[in-house]
Amino acid sequence: MRWIDLHDVGWGECIVLGGDRGGILMVDCGSSNLKLGENGPGFYEYVADSIIPRYREAESRSFFLTHCHRDHLCGLWRILEAAPGYFGALYLPVPPGGEEGRPVLLEFALYAAAFLSRLTGYARVNVSVLTLFTRAARLAGAGAVFPVREGDGFFLDGAEYEVIWPPETGFVYPPELTEAVDALDAMLSAPLLPPCAREFLALRERFCASYRHMCSASPVRGEDAEETRALYNRIEALIPELLLLPCAGDAAALLAAGETQDAYSGALNAACAVFQNVRRGGPGPDDILMTGDAPPESILAASARMYDGYSVLKAPHHGTAGYFFPLEIAADHILISNGPYRGGGEIASGYAELPAVRHCSGNAACSYYKEYGSCCNRLALCGAPPGGAILPVRCPAAARPGARPPCRVRVVSREKNLSCLCDAGRRAQKNF
Repeated sequence: MRWIDLHDVGWGECIVLGGDRGGILMVDCGSSNLKLGENGPGFYEYVADSIIPRYREAESRSFFLTHCHRDHLCGLWRILEAAPGYFGALYLPVPPGGEEGRPVLLEFALYAAAFLSRLTGYARVNVSVLTLFTRAARLAGAGAVFPVREGDGFFLDGAEYEVIWPPETGFVYPPELTEAVDALDAMLSAPLLPPCAREFLALRERFCASYRHMCSASPVRGEDAEETRALYNRIEALIPELLLLPCAGDAAALLAAGETQDAYSGALNAACAVFQNVRRGGPGPDDILMTGDAPPESILAASARMYDGYSVLKAPHHGTAGYFFPLEIAADHILISNGPYRGGGEIASGYAELPAVRHCSGNAACSYYKEYGSCCNRLALCGAPPGGAILPVRCPAAARPGARPPCRVRVVSREKNLSCLCDAGRRAQKNF
């Protein structure tokens, strides 16, 4: 791995790994911010004008999606629509089965797609998981779409990586989510309802079975993706009738309840794909752990497969306090993708206490910066230079904007490459 680009995309994530032979792996691409900064470009404009051209000359390009939240996903669709064939491989996470393999995420998302208004809670629930694989197959070709779950591997320029979370089945879903699906099942199973209720339940079972079958092949087969898409279209065609059911209002109220939506959003994060490099020998500078938005319980569940230390660790969920995990995992460098967004959260103060160099895309939500008015890296030591550890202020990238840092981590903004010192060479940020 020659370098890592951490893009400043506000409250979102786009991290790109540069392979030893000129290939790249983009890990997530999305943002909750329509505009990047008060006077900055729109996010989609940044994708089209900065991200796509930056890697157009790469020897190969692949993409890894950790989970289906907008702040990690929406940029992928823009790239595939604007630059067909841009990625040769898309590694997409398979929704894990719960107890006895029950596809709880898919079941809940289908109910949300059917009963939630597009103008209210539907956007917050996010049902992209339903069309993730079929849309990717349509835009990139089925042969470029690879389902991934725990135990699957992939390569970047000869370097091997392995997915260590989530498991294919046996995933523990929040009880609020499974109870909501059970209650919705009971509503639509009530006697004397119109035939559309029974037809929906039957199509739901067929869709979930087809989805699982589609994800059993790697890459997915075009005919499987088409069958799954056709079943989803049939479910969508039923929606006008479903909304006339006597229970439609109760179903929408249950789906829109705050605790239900929080459980679903949390489950998407908990089922986030986590991957690391496969070591060939002992520890080395290419050791990396990419965590997406995985919460502490997912990190803990996957910890048996983790190494005791990494060169680079991606802080889960934008480095927020609620996702800070106190495991004894050493890291030389920590990537934190966080930016100005009222619905986000502050960067955990615990990261500033770790013996690592932090690379942050922004400081608007940094509790350390708010308290001390300076970058926490001014008290850190970077061991990347061959001559020995130095203060980050002595880093070539800090002295000469745009210079290649010895640590290989570049914070990329819409204007230029930035150093790990968030209080030097950057415009002040504020939440908006």
